[in-house]
Amino acid sequence: YHIDVINYTQELAAELEQIEKQLEETRTIATKAIITNPGVASKPSFNRQATYPNLMADPRLPPESKPVIPTSVAMTTPDVTMTTSPTPSVQPTVDRSTKPPSVDRTTKPHISTSDMFGDLMRDVTRRRIRVPTSLSDKFLSVCLDNTQNNVETCGILAAKLNDNSFTVTHVILPQQRGTPDSCQTLAEEQLFEYVDKLDLIIVGWIHTHPTQSAFLSSVDLHTHCSYQLLLKEAIAIVCAPKHQQTGIFSLTDPRGIDVISTCTQSGFHPHPSVPALFEDCKHVDLNPNLSAQIIDLR
Repeated sequence: YHIDVINYTQELAAELEQIEKQLEETRTIATKAIITNPGVASKPSFNRQATYPNLMADPRLPPESKPVIPTSVAMTTPDVTMTTSPTPSVQPTVDRSTKPPSVDRTTKPHISTSDMFGDLMRDVTRRRIRVPTSLSDKFLSVCLDNTQNNVETCGILAAKLNDNSFTVTHVILPQQRGTPDSCQTLAEEQLFEYVDKLDLIIVGWIHTHPTQSAFLSSVDLHTHCSYQLLLKEAIAIVCAPKHQQTGIFSLTDPRGIDVISTCTQSGFHPHPSVPALFEDCKHVDLNPNLSAQIIDLR
């Protein structure tokens, strides 16, 4: 009987040791929970009574041999005080010795718009003018009688404005008086009435040189200056059938415009030729798919 008691007591002791291990694991878990979540103020309670076997009801043990089993087990959890300190900001250090060398701006290259890109820059500011490729031939066919009689003929170039570019649609021949080297328009009110009726824009003029080559004479320069002061894209077309030449010109800007607009002489007279006062137009596109009407008001 006593051997049975001893064996049973040893079993109880083993069970108590196992319970204590479980309790220690529970303390560890609870401590970690508090550290992880410091906002939890209350500690969980553990009722360990249910984990003990009912030893008091065991008939094998005499009353004096029955162990005293505590009704509750006090669990002590170490107080953990969490102090949070801000993480110190680490300022990066910069090695100033690796700073790129300074640039001497006095050695920066300079490109003048009046140099190699001068003409291109001026053309960018001018709207394009589309001219039918057949326009000069059609104009010469109308002027054939005057040309054979060594008389100049002139006409007005009228266009429509679409998509910020001009398209020449009409050549209007006003009443005029011509000579071998000049042409003067008459009754210009008829011309302007026709232009207004069709809502056209005058973009320049065209005339013949029956015996001379294609260029702008001093009189032509003064005539064209009036057109170009009103519209900077204005063009002058010169047809020279004897030399089989056709030129499309405009005054140079600002040189040609400045010289001609301030010149007070009339008739044929000399102008300084260097720098050039007129040039071939770079903002004109000849288009074989376009056609223009010839309106003869003479």
